[in-house]
Amino acid sequence: MTEPSGVIRQISWRDLFPWLILLRTFRIAIAPSLLAVATVAVLVTPLGWRLAHLIFLRGAAPELAVPAPAAFPQAANSELRVKIPAAVRGYFPAATTAILEAYFDLAEPLARFFQLKMSLREAAYYAFGTLWTLALWAFPGGLVTRRAIVELATETAPALAPTARFAGRRYLWYALTPLYPLMGVLLLAAPIAFLGLGLRISLGFGSVLAGLVWLLVVVAGLGALWLLGGLLFGWPLMWPTISAERDGDPFEAFSRSYSYVYGKPLHYFFYVVIAAAFGALCWAVVAGAALIVQEFGFWALSWGGGGEAVSELRRQALEVAAGRLPPAETGRGFAVGATLIGWCVALIHAVRDAFRFTFFFAAASAIYLLLRHDVDEKEMDEVHLE
Repeated sequence: MTEPSGVIRQISWRDLFPWLILLRTFRIAIAPSLLAVATVAVLVTPLGWRLAHLIFLRGAAPELAVPAPAAFPQAANSELRVKIPAAVRGYFPAATTAILEAYFDLAEPLARFFQLKMSLREAAYYAFGTLWTLALWAFPGGLVTRRAIVELATETAPALAPTARFAGRRYLWYALTPLYPLMGVLLLAAPIAFLGLGLRISLGFGSVLAGLVWLLVVVAGLGALWLLGGLLFGWPLMWPTISAERDGDPFEAFSRSYSYVYGKPLHYFFYVVIAAAFGALCWAVVAGAALIVQEFGFWALSWGGGGEAVSELRRQALEVAAGRLPPAETGRGFAVGATLIGWCVALIHAVRDAFRFTFFFAAASAIYLLLRHDVDEKEMDEVHLE
């Protein structure tokens, strides 16, 4: 007996909904080797900002002389986050999501550079911090994106050593590619800055001179809009481009990221919303797991040491983990113990925060493959393999 035609025996959900590969990024992000590399970067990042603070802001005005790293630009004090339009913000989850937190951690230093009222000290501080952040995260970002690209394409996790060698060989490309559009913005801004010198000579003369050529300034602003828009939204796609393509040079990363951002903006936005929603769930799992690991020891210790003593020890340890030393009146032995425990707690927090970055780069890699399929009609498994 012949089977009736038109009967569906099996549905290929990945072909029907290609964006389901975003759900595979959690497994990649929690790989111990990737978390270890990202944890080191999380721990080292504040050191560069502290150095920048000592070099450029030490002895500055009181409002600038804020001890680093508490004040360095990051997701916790992001000014870029509050500038997201409400119409866009409504699509993202209200809960903390790993992908957005990592994005603001990495993008906020550059956003601070574009302030109207900023001294030369502040400009140097933010420029140094931005270059430090970019140079530091270029290798972990390359490592994670290469691992994610290969695993998403072949469904097989590559070995750590060849992946690290690949990221090391292309390190300069990872580090320099986001600077190319920024250099274009600075070239557009240089003549306008020179025009502003007229305001220092004479406020009236400078204003008239600026007004006469302001139409040209508007044209330069359109060019800056194109460059900054592509950089703001496209830089997460630059590193996956370098990790996925055979050439993978800065020019290809620049052209592909801008092509995908401006060619399929709604597709890009849809994928980011899905990744943000999934990232909120993943962050809840990781943050909850880190909290259990942190609190289990205190709970078990309280059965032998008493709740009151352990509660005070826990409070002091959390102070140390936050970067504050325990008070001297608590006793030297107590302070030493709280400090040692606080360092362990800080390590737990660093590993937890490292997950935000590994998930961010893994999700960016998946989004890159999806956009490449939409724009260039390339299959997901068409990636450069050595």
